[in-house]
Amino acid sequence: MKRSLVTLFVTVLLLMPCGITNAWEETSHLRINYVAYPVIWNGQTIMIAARLQIPLDVSGKLPAVILMHGTSGLSYRGVYYAAALNRAGIATLEIDQWGGRNLPGGSSSRPKNLSDNLPDIAGAYRLLAERPNIDASRIGILGSSMGAIESLLMMTHRHSDALLGDQVNLKAAVAFYPVCWLFNHVPGAEFGNLVDAPVRIFVGTADDYDGGDAACQDLLHSLPPKDAMHLSIRSFPGATHEFDVFDGPREFNDPGANRRHGGTIRVRPDPQARQQARDDLVQFFTNAFNQDRVDLPRHVTPN
Repeated sequence: MKRSLVTLFVTVLLLMPCGITNAWEETSHLRINYVAYPVIWNGQTIMIAARLQIPLDVSGKLPAVILMHGTSGLSYRGVYYAAALNRAGIATLEIDQWGGRNLPGGSSSRPKNLSDNLPDIAGAYRLLAERPNIDASRIGILGSSMGAIESLLMMTHRHSDALLGDQVNLKAAVAFYPVCWLFNHVPGAEFGNLVDAPVRIFVGTADDYDGGDAACQDLLHSLPPKDAMHLSIRSFPGATHEFDVFDGPREFNDPGANRRHGGTIRVRPDPQARQQARDDLVQFFTNAFNQDRVDLPRHVTPN
């Protein structure tokens, strides 16, 4: 498998919407590799592509976070969160669930069953665990929307044991605006018997996908104490679904909304909530990895 070493001057970091903080001011010195790994999908072996970012100014084995996109696919949000984690001395692996499947993204590309794409996470874990500069005992996951649902499912013994093996699990998980109503209501979305690791949900009080914050609070309160102790929720007042987007407000119809009856979803970017969530998740993973907080020098382009 070929791995292409590229410099920090990556096109995706340069293609930034106007008014967004310069990526160079948010990114440490990195080694970026574009990698791929095999998974079985619909009875065939496909290759899942991913972008691996390794901070260069940190010694020793590094913790790492797997980044899982939502239904719409890869976006600048992944770059934004990866840069913050990299500056804290944490490696990131952002995977592309659609490219290897030749899918366009959107609701039509969603897997038939919620757990169908979980092997993507298992493959990402193994890729990281096999690298000599990554600490296999400190690998976490961050997912948005569909990716958040997948991330939460991987924190159950049911899926973790089956895909990673006994006595092996992800060290921590962050879930951005998952559809909490699904859990323990829809077949394949059983959420319980959690692995021994912290899980944190970020969700807006105005998320109208399927109950948003209220549904996540209901999920937390429905769990037995041994599971509830692992889960925490941060709610952002007035924030909608996908509150951390960088484009403008929009509405879209999703057949999976309104308890799978379909409905219109509102999205409004909330820069303040986005920044607060980014700062929170960095501290969350730093604590989960038992890592001393570092703030690597920011890369600044020459004038």
